[in-house]
Formats: sequence, C-alpha cells, structure tokens
Amino acid sequence: MHRNQAGRSWTSKAVVYTLSSAFAGIAAGTALGALGGLVPLDFRLAVGSVLAVVAIVAGSFELFGYRVPLPQLDCETPQRWVHKGPFLWAIQNGLVLGFGATSRIGFALWYAVPVGALLFGSPMLGAVAYGAYGLVRGLAAPAILLVRMRSKTDVSYWLVMNNKRARVWTARQLLFLGVVTAVVAGL
Repeated sequence: MHRNQAGRSWTSKAVVYTLSSAFAGIAAGTALGALGGLVPLDFRLAVGSVLAVVAIVAGSFELFGYRVPLPQLDCETPQRWVHKGPFLWAIQNGLVLGFGATSRIGFALWYAVPVGALLFGSPMLGAVAYGAYGLVRGLAAPAILLVRMRSKTDVSYWLVMNNKRARVWTARQLLFLGVVTAVVAGL
C-alpha cells in the first residue's frame, strides 16, 4: 500500500473510532438523562447530595494514595473483533469504550459521568456530559498512536509510568466535583 493511502486509511479508521465513541456517549447520556427526568427533582437533589459526600471521601482517599476499589468489568475488548476488519473493529471498539462501563475503568472520577447524566434529568445535558466523555476517550487512542508514530517513542509506557500523576489529577477533579455538587445541592 502506498504511504499516502496507508495514512488516509489510518486517519479514516481513527475518525470512525472517535465518532463511534462519541456516539456511544451521546446515546448513553441521552438515555440516562431521559430516565433521570422521570425521577422527581427533590429525590435527584437528595441522591446528588449523598453522592457529593461520597465523591469528596473517595477523592480524598485517592488524593492521599489510598486506592478506592471500583466495581467494574475490568476487561479489554475482545481480540476476535480485530479479525472482522479494521472499520468494523473501529466501530465496535469505539462504541464499547465510549460507553465505558463495559471495559476497564481506571479512575473513580468516571462514575461521575453516568451518575451526572442521570441526575441532570435532561436528555440534552446527559448527552453533552456523556458525549464529551465519549469524544475525549475516542480521541485519546488516535492521539497516543499519532504521537508514538511521529516521535518514535513508546507513549503507552510513559502513560503507565505516570499513572500515579493521573490518579492524583483525577482525584483532585473528583474532590472538586464533590464540593461543587454539595454547594449546588445545598448541603
């Protein structure tokens, strides 16, 4: 395959993967927001208040180096998907990773995405919140591959070696989110 064709093919797969990931987030957020809209606002505020305290506690534990065990499937996407062709693989992988709950979840902060989409009680706000997650997660893999190809360095190794930094960063975000949610909910 000619170099330009290989580049276009890689780019096409990356775009399909990213759009699939964003679509999964938007679909999940829309459904959760609609479901949350069926729940009375007072109840959503009460649940949000309790979860704000949980976020503050979990964020604090993570910030001080105590790993909070996360309920999750903790699995990779199936290797057999690779054999279905690059575009079908990109679609399936993007959908699963954009949804998030059916794969490995690395940080407690992720739980704020579906919970927030549900507690917003709005399909539009749920779609925006969860869709942003899906888009960012979908953009991460192509970005890592692009950096790896251009710099000839193993970015994935660097990410693994800096996991503690990422954990602290997301713990701070979770703690901040918990405090803001507590203020908004009126605790």
